[in-house]
Amino acid sequence: MKPQPVRGTHDIYGNDLEKFNVIEKSIKDSANSFGFNEIITPIFESSDLFSKPLGEQSDVVLKEMYTFSDRNNSSLTLRPEYTAPIIRAAISNNLLNQLPAKFFGIGPMFRRERPQKGRFRQFYQMNFEVFGTNDALADAELILLASSILMNVLPNQQFKLHVNSLGDRDTLKSYKLKLSSFFSKYKNDLSEDSQSKINTNPLRILDSKNPKDIEISKDAPDITSLYSSDAKKKFEDIQALLNETSMSFVVDNTLVRGLDYYCHTVFEFKNDNLGAQDTVIGGGRYDGLIKMIGGPDIPGVGWAGGIDRLMLLMELPKKNKIRNHLIVINESLKNFGIKILNTLHENQIPIYWGYKYNLKKSLAFANDKKAEFVIIIGEDEYKNNKYTLKNLLDSSQETLSLEELINKLS
Repeated sequence: MKPQPVRGTHDIYGNDLEKFNVIEKSIKDSANSFGFNEIITPIFESSDLFSKPLGEQSDVVLKEMYTFSDRNNSSLTLRPEYTAPIIRAAISNNLLNQLPAKFFGIGPMFRRERPQKGRFRQFYQMNFEVFGTNDALADAELILLASSILMNVLPNQQFKLHVNSLGDRDTLKSYKLKLSSFFSKYKNDLSEDSQSKINTNPLRILDSKNPKDIEISKDAPDITSLYSSDAKKKFEDIQALLNETSMSFVVDNTLVRGLDYYCHTVFEFKNDNLGAQDTVIGGGRYDGLIKMIGGPDIPGVGWAGGIDRLMLLMELPKKNKIRNHLIVINESLKNFGIKILNTLHENQIPIYWGYKYNLKKSLAFANDKKAEFVIIIGEDEYKNNKYTLKNLLDSSQETLSLEELINKLS
């Protein structure tokens, strides 16, 4: 029986790796264009970094984190998300002395969720974060940045931007009480998972993908009536700024995020071609989180995007095969062969050598690889310092000097 990857993980190679590299380059190009600095953090952190910020009653903390004890019995967790680690890194390395501070990161995250299309237990994520400003312009610019990456990577796909405001902390507190009261009336009709959240985390019921929960949530209380004047103005400012960019969006009062640290702005970019897991980028404002983690009392806003989901939506033309193959007929000539191989590479001419010292097998191999030209080196070529170039498309061949060969293949 062949060894297989662990359930919920997958290998990235071939065309998928090509997609991954295209997306990563686009992310870094956009980050540079918008003035963000990259941070790479360890893939595991102290468990305390996640438990309180993410919400001790959140699904991530209760069910999904990969947590283990180190040899000194300290509790460590494979990072389930990137915002808290980037904040921790900024605090640890004194990167918050000049504000606002803008950072981004790319890397693997780990959650023990039920694997399905676009959702893995080891998944790849990009994060963009802005620390140290209350200005609604930071929220709007991050949304603009997200849209820019999506348009660059997937120009032929359609994305819908959903925005909402969760108000300030007092708004959230009042709203959770109203939700608990509302969902209590429908306790027996809710899914078992949502029933357990009525009094501990009712916001998460609004985020449920269960059809019964979705139907009940349609009549849930509206958060807008609970906004403070400041929260209302902030949300109006966000919408005005987005309107200035001519970006289409919908105000979605049922939109909440899966983690507990959000307040004020929340948003998601959705795509209809991904099924239930339709969100490709999501985020919002998290004022108070930086202080909770141990840093200064400064605001923050950011978003995360799933690279695996973008790969599912991406189509790339098939990568061109290397069109030139080298054939060395006799193993005794391999020293001469590597010399020509090196010379061609130095002249930026792609060349493939299959290490088969047999003309018939090497030609068959080159044909299978869809090569166009083969360079043949035998005793005569070695003695005369000449090279036979065979065109596999029309079966013609010619004998060339090294300079002529380089000019021909260039």
